[in-house]
Amino acid sequence: MMPNWRGTEGWLARGVAGAVAVPVAILLHELGHYGAYVAFGFSDPVLRYSSASWAGSGEFATLFRAGDMAAAAAIAEPWKVAVAIAGGPTVSYLTAIVCVLAVRRFGPGPLSFVLALGLSAPGQGLGALMVLAVNLFGGGFIGNQDEAWVAAIAGIPSSLTVLPGVACLLLAPCFLVTAIPRGRRIQVVVPIAGGIGLGLFGWLSWLGPLLLP
Repeated sequence: MMPNWRGTEGWLARGVAGAVAVPVAILLHELGHYGAYVAFGFSDPVLRYSSASWAGSGEFATLFRAGDMAAAAAIAEPWKVAVAIAGGPTVSYLTAIVCVLAVRRFGPGPLSFVLALGLSAPGQGLGALMVLAVNLFGGGFIGNQDEAWVAAIAGIPSSLTVLPGVACLLLAPCFLVTAIPRGRRIQVVVPIAGGIGLGLFGWLSWLGPLLLP
């Protein structure tokens, strides 16, 4: 049975869906990190509105970047840190994939929320795309982006670890938008995109720090 797009909501509802989807996508990403920290028994894991950390994360990072692998490993096993860092992107990309499959099979979901979440979740791939671009044209990325951190700890090129994120960033919106009938794409996507922009600003500048400082 083909999804019924004729009965989807109006512009305001789609805008609200976009605004709500952004904090949900961000929190799912951070919960990917946080859940791994808890599962591995890291000390004092903390969930914030746009990050997740644990008591020794800063010291581990400092020692690792200084090349003192023995001291870093004494704080936490590097492979566990790598898995926990990879947890956030993995959740984001799996969320996008599930939303794509759901939208193409069943339609945009209540208040177009599933569609909006599917468009929001691949946002992690923007960082992955930046890493790839710097590696290709800028001499090599150095920074705290998730997939680049995983690559550094695992000892593999970051251009490889970012490929899933780049692929998800490019393909998920394509599959989602092409699921919408041609005559309805603008009126479905534009308000969701506007809501995503407002939701991102509101979450990062006001609501997120208020709820999860």
